Amino acid sequence: MKHLVLFVFLAVSLNVVAQTESLLGKKSPELTFETIVNFEKTKATLNDFSGKLIILDFWATWCGPCIQSFPELEKLQAKFRNDLQIITITDDPEMRIKRFLEKRKTTLPVVIDEKRALAKIFPHRTIPHTVVIDKSGIVRAITTSSEVSEELIKNILAGNAVSVREKKDVIDFDPSLPLSGNGDFTYQLTMTPFKEGFPSFSNSLGGSPYEGRRIVAVNVSAKTLFEIAHQFPPGIRTALEVADPSKFSWDNKQNIVCFDLIVPEKLGDKRFELMKQQLEIYFGYQASIEERVRPVKVLQKIKDTGANLIESKAGTQPSSSYSGKGLSMKASGVATLADFLESQINKPVIDETGLGSLYDLDIPWYNENPKQIHQELRKIGLQLVEAERKIKVLVIKDQ
Repeated sequence: MKHLVLFVFLAVSLNVVAQTESLLGKKSPELTFETIVNFEKTKATLNDFSGKLIILDFWATWCGPCIQSFPELEKLQAKFRNDLQIITITDDPEMRIKRFLEKRKTTLPVVIDEKRALAKIFPHRTIPHTVVIDKSGIVRAITTSSEVSEELIKNILAGNAVSVREKKDVIDFDPSLPLSGNGDFTYQLTMTPFKEGFPSFSNSLGGSPYEGRRIVAVNVSAKTLFEIAHQFPPGIRTALEVADPSKFSWDNKQNIVCFDLIVPEKLGDKRFELMKQQLEIYFGYQASIEERVRPVKVLQKIKDTGANLIESKAGTQPSSSYSGKGLSMKASGVATLADFLESQINKPVIDETGLGSLYDLDIPWYNENPKQIHQELRKIGLQLVEAERKIKVLVIKDQ
């Protein structure tokens, strides 16, 4: 199966239309927290926490990096409990948060911001997004939760200057426009270094007005670009057999680039081959698809149990979308479910169900309790089992 990579998010992208003027170094507006759970108060304002340093941490239950930061934030809250109040903010529904807290306990209060009133005051495209407000109400840092440290808190409490790179998301970024900014061309290839504030994504379908003749990828690694060029599923089926794997590390922004290829309509079906050629020239690597034996998860029907999937009605338009929240698909094959599971459990998933029809399916994913997916699969008569299989692997080597 060929996998067309439509959107690959390295951080979690959010659709926010709001003010773009930074509040860094300025007095924070008064904030109202309409619904608070996991706290002594169910409502509050920023003024209720006067005399304390405030950290606002925007997150969501489907954001893995957000949840991974909680333990450190909890430690900081305990250490500075007399001078600090960390407030987490999410636009997830209240019932979803309460279910989350049943599985993933935390000492931090959670503000429900379904209408995104607070997100509009501190606009951002990606989470985690973290705002630090000092005791006098001045915004001292706009960053991510990974940058919040004991040293940072001590310096702000002491009134010292701090130098934390401001997280600036480009709110008005328009992915339909060429990255070069030039609309007068016949054939165009643009490659740039990492673009600060731009979301990380890729689209190999083109989109209007470049449908079927454009491949664009913003703030991605060479590994992701080779996967797109080979129409290969991102992540775990790729093997790096290079002398210096550090050149593929996300931790170094020098490894992150932007790529935009737009070709004439007559070359549209050759755009992936053209991309392969350009990547090999630019990066000095070669990539090929090989068959290798790998540990996998096999998706199969539960023995002596009939599969309980809803077959799509004739004429239903095929569609599918998935994220950290779960999978929603219509008129799609079980291979779509396997792709979703593979993206979530970070291990190759092989479809051996033998189910060949098109189905409508909604299946949730819970970051706080990944094993719950086995219960969800049992509801439809399916299971995942450990095995080894010969699978296709994208191998990237030095030239």
